[in-house]
Amino acid sequence: MKKKKSMILGSGLLIACCLLTACGSGSKGYSTESATETGSAPYENSYATDDIYEEDVMADAATEDAGEGSGSKGMAEESGKQVADNRKLIKNVDMTVETEEFEALTKKLTEKVEALGGYMEKAYVSGKSIQASYDSTRSASFTARIPADRLDEFVTEVSSISNVLDKNESVDDVTLDYVDLESKKKTLKIEQERLTTLLEQADSIETIVALESRLTEIRYQLENMESQLRTYDNLVDYATVYLDVQEVERVTPVAPQSAMEKMKDGFVNSVYQIGRGIKNFVIGLVIVLPYFLLWGLIIFIFILIVKGIIKRNQKKAEKRQQALQASRGNAMSGTLPKESQDFGNDGK
Repeated sequence: MKKKKSMILGSGLLIACCLLTACGSGSKGYSTESATETGSAPYENSYATDDIYEEDVMADAATEDAGEGSGSKGMAEESGKQVADNRKLIKNVDMTVETEEFEALTKKLTEKVEALGGYMEKAYVSGKSIQASYDSTRSASFTARIPADRLDEFVTEVSSISNVLDKNESVDDVTLDYVDLESKKKTLKIEQERLTTLLEQADSIETIVALESRLTEIRYQLENMESQLRTYDNLVDYATVYLDVQEVERVTPVAPQSAMEKMKDGFVNSVYQIGRGIKNFVIGLVIVLPYFLLWGLIIFIFILIVKGIIKRNQKKAEKRQQALQASRGNAMSGTLPKESQDFGNDGK
């Protein structure tokens, strides 16, 4: 009978825990009634005491008193003003700049970020200097984290020491998400405290297992929420600047120009590009000239070897031809009749 009574009590407590999570203040009364309906006076004093929900009842009463008349309207306005004053804004800036002094600019950028209290999250440099390679330039990609209240100062500094080709700014308002996350966190903490109190008073194994299982879930959710809140705080406190730096020989005009100025700059730029192309061609030709000389020498030696082989083969062919002709002559002289040979001798 006692075992059955304990099981009934455990079921009542599980229902009470679920209703606490889902229904807020309405679940408080239901959990008290559930504990009473089990028919056990000792458990009524253990799990549904006024001490557990005393703070909630007082809070509900204070809320109801504040909601009467114009008091609730004043609190709502004050709350809205407080949210407006503490907005959570994530600021991002994307800039593309060019410079003729690559090393000096990158050094100044790093120093400025540190001077403002920020830090370089990422930095990547590629390519060779114009002085080191005639057809190559360097580029860099930086991800800088700047204190949000000093972002404009950093952007102004970058614009003053480089030629800005493109700049995009964005602001993401995460105030509602942040407030909602904090509210859920507070609710879970309240539930955690209540379940901890119930766990200390529980004497049924089924109830203890159920309470510990729910507490584990709550701890996991709280850790995730705290991690998200820390991420929001970091993004809000430190603005993110994505900066692309390009090394050039001549900066690109970005100020508005008239038609005459555009034609003039276009003509000058065309002449410059032609001159630069000729210069790069001559430089490239001089650079590869040793390779041309080497390959020319190899080809010349190869031609001499081929000619030598051809002449030697020709001489061999001539000697062979002469030997063949001599053998033919000897063969023809050896086939004459004997009388003709004797007649020739008598004549002598």
